[in-house]
Amino acid sequence: MSYNGAAKWNPSPGKVYMEYTVIEDGADCYPWREYFAIWPRTTVTGKRIFWQKAYKRRVWVVWGTGFHMEPETQYATAFDLLTYDNKHNP
Repeated sequence: MSYNGAAKWNPSPGKVYMEYTVIEDGADCYPWREYFAIWPRTTVTGKRIFWQKAYKRRVWVVWGTGFHMEPETQYATAFDLLTYDNKHNP
């Protein structure tokens, strides 16, 4: 369960969200590959896509000081791949 997801159910005013880093070139990370989005997905830029060609990859998300890591699948359109900065953490 992600920290930001828990905050949606139990919001605490003034609480700072936990920082995280996306590891894109580590072990078990995959490059972008073609994918057809049959079900609604959220892209790396926050847009929703449905029933169209997209791209997906697998990355690791490191929470806090590096103690906790979770795998995550990211989705993008062709335009997102052209405009998305790889060093940007969503």
